[in-house]
Amino acid sequence: MSVRARIRKKEWRRFSHVYGAGEFQAGRLRIESVHQIPDQIETGDEFDFWIHNGTDLLLITLESQPEARIHYLRSQWRDHLYIRVQFDFHCLSEPELIKIVQWINDLGIPDRGRIRKSRSITVPPVSGV
Repeated sequence: MSVRARIRKKEWRRFSHVYGAGEFQAGRLRIESVHQIPDQIETGDEFDFWIHNGTDLLLITLESQPEARIHYLRSQWRDHLYIRVQFDFHCLSEPELIKIVQWINDLGIPDRGRIRKSRSITVPPVSGV
């Protein structure tokens, strides 16, 4: 087993002990909300989610902004990947959140190493987004 595989396994064990009570699943995706999501979302509001996609543990921040951008950050190769997604949305339900996370997976998750990059994105049509 590689060092990275051991680290991923350790991250998952730590995550499942701390979180897991309020998670919901869609296939291999496990999503745990860090904040409670209100019914109405204003511009500038942001929400954090821990995502386990079967291999990696990701921290995703969704921020309601008119300009659509995605930022990837991993300060060290052993750290979890932090993804900040900015786009215009006004409500978040579980099915919409699952579609957004699957869309982020389709955009591509950087593999290893130290990462600090950002780019503009095109937001797919999602109801309520």
